[in-house]
Amino acid sequence: MHDAIIVGGGPGGSTAASLLARAGRDVALYERETFPRFHVGESLLPHNMRIFERLGVVASLRETCIEKWGVEFVSSSGEHRRLFHFDEAIDPRYPMCFQVKRSEMDRMLLRAAASNGARVHEGAAVRSARRASGEGWVLHVQEGDATREIAARFLIDASGRDGLLARHLDLRAMDPRHRRAAVFAHYRNVPRRQGRDAGNIVVVMMRDGWFWMIPFADGTTSVGVVAEGIRVREQGLTPEATLDQAIARCPAARRLMEGAPRTSPVYATSDWTYGSRRLGGEGYLLVGDAGAFIDPVFSSGVLLAMSSGELAADLLEAALRTGDLRPSSFRAYEPTVRRHVRAYRRMVSTFYGPAFPSLCFYPERRLGLAGAVLNLLAGDMEPAWAVRWRLELFYLIAALHGRLKLGPVVPLHRVFEESVA
Repeated sequence: MHDAIIVGGGPGGSTAASLLARAGRDVALYERETFPRFHVGESLLPHNMRIFERLGVVASLRETCIEKWGVEFVSSSGEHRRLFHFDEAIDPRYPMCFQVKRSEMDRMLLRAAASNGARVHEGAAVRSARRASGEGWVLHVQEGDATREIAARFLIDASGRDGLLARHLDLRAMDPRHRRAAVFAHYRNVPRRQGRDAGNIVVVMMRDGWFWMIPFADGTTSVGVVAEGIRVREQGLTPEATLDQAIARCPAARRLMEGAPRTSPVYATSDWTYGSRRLGGEGYLLVGDAGAFIDPVFSSGVLLAMSSGELAADLLEAALRTGDLRPSSFRAYEPTVRRHVRAYRRMVSTFYGPAFPSLCFYPERRLGLAGAVLNLLAGDMEPAWAVRWRLELFYLIAALHGRLKLGPVVPLHRVFEESVA
């Protein structure tokens, strides 16, 4: 019987597997796909660096990735632009991270887990999981044409949006306020800034959504549009036509994409925002997207996955050391992960509110509110008091700004037609 089985080989699962195996635990990881595989979520946050350093993979990332020092917001007309650098944060402990092709980074993290001693199985789909009659879990795993039973004392579900346990235990709850869709692809020859700002992510804000533009070291750029899922579906277009139409109708995106040929298929995904009624229970924890996912506008997905995988591994290692795997040994997990997710969900809601464009392009400088927001956008999920009170003030100003229509108005274009109904 394994000490732990991890379902899913993405950043969260690989992080947990590396740390547990390095501690000498018998860990088996089962990943449905064979890496490399395409995946969205290519922009990382600076506080990811702490976990990368712990895993010992920073040097490998530097060899293949472009550095990301900031984020640039652009209005849909292109008339308003604002570049923010992470080293302008109130507490700039980690001022830089990377833009990555997830196919490459995820494979690197999975290989690191194997080199640390985890038993990694690719092309192995976990079909079902049930509690054993005594302690632990029994999983049915299909590899090729063969199906076999695997037993473990503990189960870490890092299966992403598939949500093995969340679906099996009916834990998942969609957020009806954020039912959005994305259409995206890779392009070549998208213009970028020079010097260290060449790797900055560009976010183009529209009235009905936003574009991301994420540059890579090989000269290509990930370009995607996010909007209400119902609006995207009402267009009745293929993913390719949907993305082309959105670019054509957004002046800033259209200018940036002139002469930029597409180098990949066009992908589409939807219904991003959800949570789980529980993130752990008898003998299991949900890590990363298996437990919760929020709108990706602030690139929080990989950090939330890896930080929850790290916390799950640390708590499980401590529990295995004492021999006490009761849920009480993991009581810190759920409130910590929920607090981190809630911090980004709150900023996402503010982004989609009426005040964000004005506060972004005309930021208040005297009180350091922009520096506090940059702390969160850099990935500081446990900020100091100097950051926390400024964030609360920012949210208060945003609420009053939206209700009282204070400050300058930033006109934004709509790119998806609304139904007549």
